[in-house]
Order: sequence, then structure tokens, then C-alpha cells
Amino acid sequence: MKHTIDIPTTKAGWRKRVLWLAIPIILSNITVPLTGIVDTAVMGRMASPAYLSATAIAATLFSTIYWVFGFLRMGTSGLVAQSLGADQHERAQRSALRSLGLSISLGLLVLLFAPLLFTMGMLSMDVDEQVRDLTSQYFNVRVFSAPATLLLYSIIGTLVGQQRMRQVFALQLILNVTNVVLTIAFFQFTDWDIVGVALATLISEYVAALCGLAMLWQTLGIRKHLIDNQSIAWLWERTKLLEFFRISSDLFIRTMCLTIAFYWLMAMSAKLGVIVLAVNAVLIQMLHLMAHALDGFAHAAETLTGHAYGKRDQVALSSAVRAASFWGFLFALLFTVVYALFGGTIFDLMTTQIDVQNAARTWLWWIVLTPLIGVWSFLLDGIFIGTTHTREMRNGMIVSLTVFICTSAVLVPLLNNHGVWISYYVLMVARAVTLGLWYPRILRS
Repeated sequence: MKHTIDIPTTKAGWRKRVLWLAIPIILSNITVPLTGIVDTAVMGRMASPAYLSATAIAATLFSTIYWVFGFLRMGTSGLVAQSLGADQHERAQRSALRSLGLSISLGLLVLLFAPLLFTMGMLSMDVDEQVRDLTSQYFNVRVFSAPATLLLYSIIGTLVGQQRMRQVFALQLILNVTNVVLTIAFFQFTDWDIVGVALATLISEYVAALCGLAMLWQTLGIRKHLIDNQSIAWLWERTKLLEFFRISSDLFIRTMCLTIAFYWLMAMSAKLGVIVLAVNAVLIQMLHLMAHALDGFAHAAETLTGHAYGKRDQVALSSAVRAASFWGFLFALLFTVVYALFGGTIFDLMTTQIDVQNAARTWLWWIVLTPLIGVWSFLLDGIFIGTTHTREMRNGMIVSLTVFICTSAVLVPLLNNHGVWISYYVLMVARAVTLGLWYPRILRS
């Protein structure tokens, strides 16, 4: 079954399409923190704080492990969108199926090396024996969800490439609601404690993965390609795998540089004292809240530009970029107004520490303009992912990270925390400028 995508023909049509694609992603991102909140609430009711600490540590370990495989989503969406734009439906199906197969294989590798991953992950954790034992219990159960977790990355990447954002939202809803319901049920009706929390996550991820495969069954021709086909040698075709790994390695380096930048920001904050560190930790959570919302328009830009790029339709690509920029700017402006008017209230909801709240008033205004500064790098990321110009993303992020570190090394000793936030602004501007300078390459190609 072919998956067809209609192309808007008017400015209003493009703006409607972008909004229609972005809203489900924004809503799905809102559901993501639910599981963490419920896990924290449940483990926070145990007799010992060790349960809460162990859950937080284990969740951090899995976030770190799975972060490495983010390319499964980003790389898949760009390849699928371009293939559909070029009207090469079989190529789109096989690109997606190849990603699904790769995700299962990588998930099995995570299972194989689970003991080593746990040992390495705990090296930097200075915890007592009880917390370590509870963390191990959680880890040893949840790690069996690795194939399902990575499979979901590829499934979501495929759905984004197909512009099926409502299914992405439905999938996130199934995943998170199932997790929440099972966590509460296991806590109320069993004595499984931390194992029950891990088991709830494991079951919910397999449920979501199966639902995702059901959503893709017809559009990917799974039966035709994998069951009825006499040979599946195409699944491991060398040139296609090399193409995928080239894109993936670029995205991996880019994401690593971005992670280093935030680690450096927190390291600089820590040197300025515990109060400054606490303030910046909350401000960064406000940044993430804004980024999750604006990410919806980056996803819309990603799939629309990928489709236009595959079709070799420069007019459609430019129209998609303008429409995504229109809504991205409006939502960024909205966040700026909200943070300007209610930033202090939002900050105070996140911490009850009076010293931290009072100190925040000195630096809170730095957060006000971050949506307007950051939205352009988010949108450009989406455009470059969709068109699979990942080499430019990698190089741009390396340049931006270098500029950021050099700027902070000069300004933080002179301006303290103001220097930290000026350096962050420089990072976001450098990301936007480097990708903006390379954007004409996409139009020319």
C-alpha cells in the first residue's frame, strides 16, 4: 500500500500543514515527563529514600545509553521523507524496514553487553550498597526492553518521514499512559517495589512497539518485503547501510558536541557556587520546556523539507521553510512574553528554596529572550536533518562548541553567571549562523 502525501499550493495551505504537523508533536512531548513524575511519586512513598535515588540513577543510565542511538529516529525520518518525495515508495519502505532491523539488532547488542554497561555506568556514581543493589534490580529488568525502545526510535522516525504526526502522538500516549497505569497498579496491588516500576516500563515499551508496527504494517508492505519475498538480502545491502551509518555518525558527533556544551555550561555554573548551580539547573529546565514545544515545528520542517528535497522541488522546500519559520517565530514570541510576565512564578513552582528563588531574580531575565534566539537553530536542525545534510550539521556544531567554550573561558571569570548566559547566547547564535550560511547549499543541490 502506497503512502501518498498531498503538497499545499498556497501560503495559507503551507502554514496550515506546518501547524497540523507540529501540534501533535508538541502534545506528545508534553506527555513525556508524566512517567518520570509518576515514578518519582511512587518511589518517593517507599520507606527509604534509597528507592528514589536508585530509580533516578537507573533512569539516567538508560537515558545515557539510549541517547547514543538517537540517529535511528533522525536518520530514518530524512531518508523516508526524501524517498516519498521522489515517489520511490519501495525505497522508502526498505529504508524504514532496514532501520527497524538495525534497531532490533542494536537492541540485542545492548542486552548482550548489559552487565558491562551497568558496571561502567556506576563507576561515576558514589552510592552506598543499598542504592547500588536497588539500581541493579531496576536495571536488570528494564534492560530487556532495549530492542523495543530502539524499535520505537525507528518507528517514530518512519512516521515523521511519512508526515503521520497524529500517530506519533497516539504512540507516545499509548507508551506513557500504559506506563503510568501499570506503575500505579503494581505499586498498589503487588510488593514488587522498584522491580514493579521497571517492569511497567518494560511492558509499556513492548506494547507501544507492537502498536507502532501495526500502524506501519500496510504502508511499509511488511508482509510483501519480509514474509512473501524469497530473499531479504536487500535488508543488509552494503551501500544502503553505509549511507545510513554515514548520516548516523554525523548526527552522533553533532549530538555529542551539544551534550558537551550543556555539560560545560553546568560545570561553569558549579564553579560559581551551589546557589548559582541550582538557579541554572532550574533555568535549563525552563529552556527544555521551551525547546520541547518549538521542537514540533522543527519536526514539521524536517519532514516537509525532506519530502520537497526528494522531489527536487525548490519552491515547495522554500515554502515549507517559510511556513515553519512563521509559526516557529510566533510560538517563540509567545514563550518570550510568557517568560517575561510569569518567569518568576514558573521558576518558583520548580523549587521552594528561598535562597535560590531570590538569587534567580538576578539572572532570570536571561531566559526571556532564549526562545527568540534559539528557535532558528532548532528549525535549521530540522531542515538539515530532513535533507540529510548532516555533515554540515556536524561541522557547524563543532565550530559552535569551540566558539562557546572559548567565549565562556573569557567571560565567566569576568562576569560570573552573566558570562555563562552570554556564552549560551553565543552558542545558539553560532549554531544558527553556521547552518544559515550553509543553507544555500541545500537549495543549490
